[in-house]
Amino acid sequence: MREQLGLQLQGTQYDGKYVIVDIVQKTKRAVERLAWFDPPSNPGSTILMHRQPDDVWRIDYQIRDDEDPVEAVKPENVLPRVQSHLRMIGEDEPWEPLWISIYNAKCLSLDSYRHGRVLFAGDAAHLVPIFGVRGLNSGLDDAGNLAWKLAAVIEGRAGENLLDSYSTERVHAARENIAYGAKSTEFMAPPNFAFKLMREATLRLALSDDKVRPLINPRQSSPITYVDSPLNVPQAGAWASDLAAPGAPAPEALLAGPHGPLHLTQCFGRDMVCLVFADGALPDALRDLPDHGVAVLEIEPEADTLGQARQRYGLPDASAEALVLVRPDGYVMGRWRGLDPAPLLAALELKGFAV
Repeated sequence: MREQLGLQLQGTQYDGKYVIVDIVQKTKRAVERLAWFDPPSNPGSTILMHRQPDDVWRIDYQIRDDEDPVEAVKPENVLPRVQSHLRMIGEDEPWEPLWISIYNAKCLSLDSYRHGRVLFAGDAAHLVPIFGVRGLNSGLDDAGNLAWKLAAVIEGRAGENLLDSYSTERVHAARENIAYGAKSTEFMAPPNFAFKLMREATLRLALSDDKVRPLINPRQSSPITYVDSPLNVPQAGAWASDLAAPGAPAPEALLAGPHGPLHLTQCFGRDMVCLVFADGALPDALRDLPDHGVAVLEIEPEADTLGQARQRYGLPDASAEALVLVRPDGYVMGRWRGLDPAPLLAALELKGFAV
């Protein structure tokens, strides 16, 4: 499809190649992601290993630049290397291979994910290195972002320009994911002598300097914030925190629900949701929001027993009143101090939604 539209993925493709092997083997080893640099079992290589369900281990090992990739994946060349590695780490239970393939890291993306009536998502839109564990995750986020917008356009609740925001937001996310992935790739498979020298120095210093250790395993669980999304509505009023600013993922909070504890994010996913922070009867105009396609979730102080919701959404105290508009994909679109829904509805209309 990309070729038919004359499109091409842009970015970097790394030369370092990895053989990927899934094996079945019983073990008592802890479930964790393991890495070896220049191990005796495979000198000059990097080996990754992590546990999967049903006694399956995935082993990734780097091949030398002068090795033929076609030859490298033949069982007679793969199995001895796997056996050497298992012997090195003391795994002596019987094992058998399930799957063998070869991989090289790619940091590639289209410049736009919308081309008329064609929308790209997942690997069709971007390729992210396996070392950042953001490939499948970002594909799921693409789907979550696109699904509600596509539904709104098809059902006539929004103009088709809404689909442009899908591309703007997810291209931004892909570039951030690629930046994280590239950082890990350059550590796992150094592209030149300078990167290799930096890795060796980091590994040696990490033994005695805890400030260096994060360079080995940079934390990569930070969520993507759509800082420049065209859907973001400028916030109104004073807020104690920017954690739930427009464009940010709506924070989780534990509430006391009518049938027991309730996680706030369970309420997201179908409609626009207006979180109403109030204590007392709501104005009639707020109760009419569902007629405009916006669900209402009232969060009274007694429901927010731990104070998590008010704190994380930026309210200064339990008596503060506010409205927070959350998109179906769980992102904050806007927030307003007070209980007047007029600015919220005006913002939706301005962004092209039928209210």
